[in-house]
Amino acid sequence: MGPRHIEIGTESIERGFLPMDLSGQRVLDIGCWSGGDLLLLRGLGAEVEAIEEHRRSADSARALCELLEIPTTLSTASVYTDRPEWKRRFDVIYCSGVIYHVTDPVLFLRICFAYLKVGGRLIVETKAHAGTAVGTGPCGDSGTLEKGWNWFAPNGEALGRWLTDAGFEQKQVHLYQRFNGRLLACGVKTKTGPMVETAGFSRPGSWLEGDV
Repeated sequence: MGPRHIEIGTESIERGFLPMDLSGQRVLDIGCWSGGDLLLLRGLGAEVEAIEEHRRSADSARALCELLEIPTTLSTASVYTDRPEWKRRFDVIYCSGVIYHVTDPVLFLRICFAYLKVGGRLIVETKAHAGTAVGTGPCGDSGTLEKGWNWFAPNGEALGRWLTDAGFEQKQVHLYQRFNGRLLACGVKTKTGPMVETAGFSRPGSWLEGDV
């Protein structure tokens, strides 16, 4: 796994994004891959549920948890699968190295917003796009041209906009550029509310647009 899980977790704690003590808190780890972040979150005392769509990696995470006798609920369904029963369920949602692998990042973030309790926080770590070359914008698109299921790599401006579009208040969105150029962000959900703008939303009429 390398040290990335510890590095990202440590930086999240240092920035005040992730509490050092997660005892009694319900955490959703989206894109847990082979289980490094999952172990970190459990080590901080959290009750963790996880989603990992890549089945071989999900199997590795399950085997690791079984080996260490860590009870964990791990789903291999897509994050886009409707789960209205998770509405306002989690204190923390943690998704490290995930958002540039999804085809609809704003819908992804809105789902996360819907799953958070009021007062809950979403932590996102992502590959970033510098956006400084002539003709480039705030988000890089590599799609299927780049190996590894990479789609949209945001810069700080784009990631901040995505989070506010998903429902987080601007003053509750915090961004940090890591030592390696990647981005770390935290959004705190202070209240329920509809999408800021629903025109063109990927799932018009869904429960995600209601009072979440």
